[in-house]
Amino acid sequence: MTRLAPRATAPATTRPAGAALAVLLLAWAGAASAAGAALAIAAPPASPAGWALLPLVAAVVGLALLVGLRQLVLVVAALLPTRRAAAPPLPDPAPDARVAILYPVADDFRADVVRRSARQTHPGTRVVVLDDSRDPAVGERIAALGAEGVVEVHRRADRSGAKAGNLNRWLERHGHEVDHVVVLDADQEAEPGFVAGALARVAAHPDAAVVQGTILARASATAFSRDFAGLFERHAALQLAGRARLGIGAFCGRGAMLDVAAVRAAGGVPELVMEDTALTVELARQGRAVVAAPELVTVEDAPIDHAAFAVQFGKFTEGAAQLLVRSRRAVVDRRLPVRRRIDLQLELLVPIAAALVPVALCAWALLAAATGAPAFPWQLGLPLAALGVVPLLPETAHRIRSRGPVRGLAFGLRASMLYASVALVAARGLAAVAVSRRARFRITPKVRVGGDAAALLRRRALELAAAAAAIALAVLWAGRPEAAMPVVAVAVAAMAFGLRDALDARGPAPQRLRATTAVGARERA
Repeated sequence: MTRLAPRATAPATTRPAGAALAVLLLAWAGAASAAGAALAIAAPPASPAGWALLPLVAAVVGLALLVGLRQLVLVVAALLPTRRAAAPPLPDPAPDARVAILYPVADDFRADVVRRSARQTHPGTRVVVLDDSRDPAVGERIAALGAEGVVEVHRRADRSGAKAGNLNRWLERHGHEVDHVVVLDADQEAEPGFVAGALARVAAHPDAAVVQGTILARASATAFSRDFAGLFERHAALQLAGRARLGIGAFCGRGAMLDVAAVRAAGGVPELVMEDTALTVELARQGRAVVAAPELVTVEDAPIDHAAFAVQFGKFTEGAAQLLVRSRRAVVDRRLPVRRRIDLQLELLVPIAAALVPVALCAWALLAAATGAPAFPWQLGLPLAALGVVPLLPETAHRIRSRGPVRGLAFGLRASMLYASVALVAARGLAAVAVSRRARFRITPKVRVGGDAAALLRRRALELAAAAAAIALAVLWAGRPEAAMPVVAVAVAAMAFGLRDALDARGPAPQRLRATTAVGARERA
């Protein structure tokens, strides 16, 4: 891993080392105990094996309740009205500040968004394409834009460290030439005033290492993108607002300005799949802040179809599992605020819970069916499901208001199916990290999948195989195929989205629609 400089040692603090760990363990124990009591009372096992399984299922359910409560706190914090005096005007940005917009790309270059991002009002802003592409045609398009003088082009001999390694290599060679960098994804464009606005925020917050802007979603003409771009966008906006309200701002990996000196002092960008979260933690250890700037807007493509979304979620799961192991000491790190330590662990546990809950529910259903015990109780399933859909509620409520209750509730059902459909993808990612001890950095596909029925079945092979195995076990062991429903429901949801994408792919190639679902534009309208 490339390191730009030794990490500085933050001054000792009086924060208790074990406070965050104690809070997390007590909260988990409380949630798991409540879940275990509910299971024992409402659905008592009928065999010793059932009683042995009960604490394991209760622990998983308790974990899911805990991460669901975190999501609820973030949403409430974002939506809670405040009575604050009008904020003072931001100071003028430093006119001589040296800024580079960095575009790490790997065969996913888009000249149109780079051209638009290059139209910054701040004088002397550089635009740099960090080209890790292997496709010669992509390299030629990048070189052509470089020849026009729109961008600088930098390439490296290897692709080690993925995106973080690409950023570190440029910072190692050219970081002394700039004061700040703006990191954008290959499909992301920044509004013309982004750099100037971010510099104004820096002038107002001298401790800021990151100024994180709002990330809007650009829908394409695919059915999936049109349907869910607003959901992804509103979720990101609420996360930004909620974190800012709670004082736990985070770098999102793109759409942000970074202070080069702070990044170098932290040892560079951690070369992990979740480099954004890891860098946020390293900067917090240095006492540097992440400032939310919702008025600064970037626009990126929403996932084009379910296959792209599944790749995204799988990468998130693997990255979270990797960082959860790497950051295990962060929970007792005195340099981090207690709330930062708690939030970090719960954030990384979100995909872990998503992977484990269907497995736990299926195990309980199979054993209950085989022994004649009651099924999983609705009294516990209802709060579990309610907390699971909390991130979907703001966009669902918006659609109910704007499109009527029937269409709004139908969207809520589709959104619930969407996140349920990637549970087995999360389980596979978790298993992959457990076996290989590493996470894979994968670029979200930008071209929608097509093909015939055979291609669809191949893409959904994981879900179909898991559902078939669960049904076979339920029939052979318990004589009740419905006991496999937790896994079958995941497979059905995945197949439904796969079928819709396959049918949609038979139409014309999708055209991107510039920020047609943007929360800001929609609310202003």
